[in-house]
Amino acid sequence: MSNQLKRLLLFFCGAGGALIASLAVLWGSLTALGQSGYFVYEMLISLAAVRLAYRLFHLPAALPRSDLVHWKASRILLQEGLISLFFLAACFMVGWPLGRAAIVLFAFANGAVQVGLSCLHRWFCRSLAAARKSSDTCKADSQVIVVGTGKRAREVADLMVDTPELDTMLVGFLDYHRTGLWRYRDIPLIGHPDEIRKILTACHVDSVIVAVEPNDLPSTCELFSICEKMGVTVCLMPDIYERQLTSAQATNLNGFPAVVYKSIPHAPVGRSVKDIVDKVGALVGIILTLPLSIATALVIKFDSRGPVLFKQTRSGLNGKLFDFYKFRTMRCDADGEKENLLDQNEMSGPVFKIQNDPRVTRVGRILRKFSIDELPQFVNVIRGDMSLVGPRPPLPEEVARYEPWQRRKLAVKPGVTCIWQVDGRNNIDFDDWMRLDLKYIDNWSLWLDTKILAKTIPAVVKGDGAS
Repeated sequence: MSNQLKRLLLFFCGAGGALIASLAVLWGSLTALGQSGYFVYEMLISLAAVRLAYRLFHLPAALPRSDLVHWKASRILLQEGLISLFFLAACFMVGWPLGRAAIVLFAFANGAVQVGLSCLHRWFCRSLAAARKSSDTCKADSQVIVVGTGKRAREVADLMVDTPELDTMLVGFLDYHRTGLWRYRDIPLIGHPDEIRKILTACHVDSVIVAVEPNDLPSTCELFSICEKMGVTVCLMPDIYERQLTSAQATNLNGFPAVVYKSIPHAPVGRSVKDIVDKVGALVGIILTLPLSIATALVIKFDSRGPVLFKQTRSGLNGKLFDFYKFRTMRCDADGEKENLLDQNEMSGPVFKIQNDPRVTRVGRILRKFSIDELPQFVNVIRGDMSLVGPRPPLPEEVARYEPWQRRKLAVKPGVTCIWQVDGRNNIDFDDWMRLDLKYIDNWSLWLDTKILAKTIPAVVKGDGAS
């Protein structure tokens, strides 16, 4: 099979076929339901534009080429779902008459066709790989050399060997320390990185993948310079740290390439949705609880002297200080009495909690039991200091006494409610409280936030564990 024919078939099994199939499904769905007119052609153009824009902004260039990598069915369905949402949003804004039946038919048929096309793509790539192994004349589309023989280099080799749909052949390894007849998975050591000029001249290499150990990185400057002069692509595996909690993402600092290590899940779309839900939810919360808030303010004013609202400095995202608001539930001189009550503290760690705190007023006990005192925190959410769901904001003096692993809870915005409030609330010790906060951070998702909010309502109504 010629390279031109192979690339043509890969195109129609991959991104090109996905576009054509999606347009055909939309046309078929509209035709089957008897919809016709000029708007049909406008919708087809709109769908093509959405798919092309999604590919440009969500599929960055990779090495080897990303369009040769098969995707799992779940990821394909997620992508097609997002594309369908963008397309339907465009239809809604323009006012095209797309009925519910057409929407359902297109969504299900398109998902099924795209999954089937991906399976065909994977089968075709594996067939090409098998043909390449059995024939000396059938070469891989791309040939690479890996610099290094350590853990990262071997992982790259595993990727090349175990993923034939990449259509990439690993010519061999270069290493600064090894010599002689060394091999890994039948891939040989072909020389020292100082010989890169001679090796690139003799071999038809498309890319050089640098996967050396951190101590060898300074030695690769000359290798990079030679590859750059000879026009050979260089791919640096930047994961130079032994990570335990963080995830790495490629980015740039005003045009300078960089790698960011984050200790929270990387979900930019989900985080954006969370910010929108926070603002909308807080606004709705303020409106719905406004009568209760007014009544609470009047009761507090008549029950004891002092302001209705209690303002306190708390630590927020990355330890930044902000003004935290609650309805006042204690006497005005409560902070001055704290020193005399420290020996009665019922919580471990730097947190101060007393189940029957004598400083709490009569009305304050009721407000705390049903978490009514937390309602002003909707204002903190509107201001961007807090989220609806997240670890509770600590006091700065508490943060000063945190152990290093406990400070990671400051990596996200604090929240009005969190896991520990619905799974025990105040009836847990400090270390368990911190572990629940970190569990929330490590497993964050929009669905998890939804479940926590749903559990918060009955926990507040029952008044379980609040003080």
